[in-house]
Amino acid sequence: MKKILAILIALSLLVITPACSINQKTASINLYYTNNDNSQVLTETREIKYTKDEEIPKLALEELLKGPKTQGLKSTIPEGTKLLDLNLKDKIATVNLSKDFTGFPGMMAESLALISIVNTLTDIDGIEKVEILVDGKEFIGPSGNPYGLLTRYDIDQINNDLSGKKETVTLYFPDEQAMYVVPEKREITVKDDKSIAQIVIEELMKGPTVPGLTATSIPKDAKLLSAEVKDGIAYVNFSKELIENHVGGSTGEMMTIVPIVNSLTELPGINKVQFLVEGKKEQTLAGHVIFDEPFERMEEWIKK
Repeated sequence: MKKILAILIALSLLVITPACSINQKTASINLYYTNNDNSQVLTETREIKYTKDEEIPKLALEELLKGPKTQGLKSTIPEGTKLLDLNLKDKIATVNLSKDFTGFPGMMAESLALISIVNTLTDIDGIEKVEILVDGKEFIGPSGNPYGLLTRYDIDQINNDLSGKKETVTLYFPDEQAMYVVPEKREITVKDDKSIAQIVIEELMKGPTVPGLTATSIPKDAKLLSAEVKDGIAYVNFSKELIENHVGGSTGEMMTIVPIVNSLTELPGINKVQFLVEGKKEQTLAGHVIFDEPFERMEEWIKK
């Protein structure tokens, strides 16, 4: 009797277990993320298990919202975003996301999030367009109008736009004695979200890469708030730390001013530089050099 029971149990397991595995299938999906500096949209391939084909879009989007597993990739979707529902009809995937899918820091971040969702879904057979809802309502773009039906994005073109164009600029850093400034050539990437003047100053603040040159005397905790060019004058706006935490001394002041002025006047269309602190002109930088008037290029400070 015991042998018969053992055989019956074994047979029941053979019947039940394979039935589950036979119904379950595996599919490879492509999830769209960006690299750490948002200069490229990249994919991560992931395996999902499903029982019905219509489950694939929902499972794919749920995997996308979990974030990447590959080092060097990051999610474009705001943290906490949940998939409330996903319906597929006439090759259109209607995605309903939680209200966490809002509050993007800028248009670029919002665009990258849309690219991730749309391309992840349109990679799946049977989906040609995507409609995005937030809490059941149409997702509104920066224009104030709904995005409507979105079609697949050209990733090659987007990556080309994101990577920006390369330019070589001339930056001026103090020499070891802080008596003169010396030019250093550097390749930068110019993107639409920043002016070249802003990028040049940010590169200056990183410090030199050439031996024998030293950092400018811009305080490390000073922040560049903006850099705009108008009528040949670059208006460079720093946070209050530029003055409050400056090392002081006439030489120290000049080793802040000259590198910025000479680096910016290397750029076409910039003849002078006007410094601002929190949007206002200040009479002096740290008590010595007059600071409330535009500076012209200072060739005499360049080491020959």
